[in-house]
Formats: sequence, C-alpha cells, structure tokens
Amino acid sequence: MKRLIEALKKEGVVNRGDFILTSGKSSNYYFDMKKVAGNPQLFSYIASLLSDKIKGKATCVASIGFGGVPLATAVSLKLNLPLIMVRDGVRAHGLGKIIEGYAPNKNDKVAVVDDVCTYGTSLKKIIRQINKTSAKVSGCYVVVTRSDKKLSVGAPIYHLVKADEIID
Repeated sequence: MKRLIEALKKEGVVNRGDFILTSGKSSNYYFDMKKVAGNPQLFSYIASLLSDKIKGKATCVASIGFGGVPLATAVSLKLNLPLIMVRDGVRAHGLGKIIEGYAPNKNDKVAVVDDVCTYGTSLKKIIRQINKTSAKVSGCYVVVTRSDKKLSVGAPIYHLVKADEIID
C-alpha cells in the first residue's frame, strides 16, 4: 500500500484546519477524497484495489453520498456487479425512494464501499437500508479508516490505508 499512500499524499487529500465530519464531530484534519476523482489513474487504481478485496465476496455493490457513490460505481464496473445507491433520506419529489439503482434481494451479498470511515456513520446508514431488503451485507470496504478501534456497524470493515499512514 506504500504506492497508494504516496499517491494520496501527492494528490494532497489531507487538509488541516477545523472541520465537522459526517458524524457531527469535529476534527483538525480532513481527507478530501473527492480530489481523487479528478485523477483518473489514481481513481482507477483505488477502484482496482477495492475490487481485489471484494472479488468473489459479493453479488452487488452499495454506497451513499458524494464520496462513496463514484467509488462504488467504479468498483461495480470493474467487477461487473449491480450498483445500489442509498440516499440520505426520502426525496419529496420523483419516486421518493431511498434505494436507487439495483434493488437487492434475499439472495444478494452486498459489498458496501465508501471513501473514508471515522465512526461508521455512513456505513450504518447504508446497512440499515440494505437490511430492510433482506439482502446480506458481506463487508464494508473503505479507502481510509480514521479509527483505531474496532467499529460495530453490522458488518466487517476492511480498509486500504489507515489515516496515520497518510498524515505527516
């Protein structure tokens, strides 16, 4: 993963300052993983690394939000697996669905993909919605984990790199 760590540093994904995270908690650093989408080679490399971890363990891929959905889409394409997009909440317009794209069923094993995991807030949201479909979540696959603790989100969490490997 040394190559990935160096590439993320070079891309400048670490930002210092005062930030509010998805969990609502504050942090003095933020991983701007959306920058990775602007670098096709790095984005493809990350999607390949995630795909290698998921291959053979899932029948579909799911994610939520602006950071996770592009990654899940790339993984879905690389593995030729259906894509599930979970919304943050019910929309007041259109069909009002929470789950868009592929509708998982009881025979599916879902790989949840996200860019960064701190407390597992986004992962829990996805799993909560997937559980309503009676599909099984086989695991959560994230690029960067900020946590040193074993988080309980309802499925195992796998990461490519730890935050402290990127922060100088």
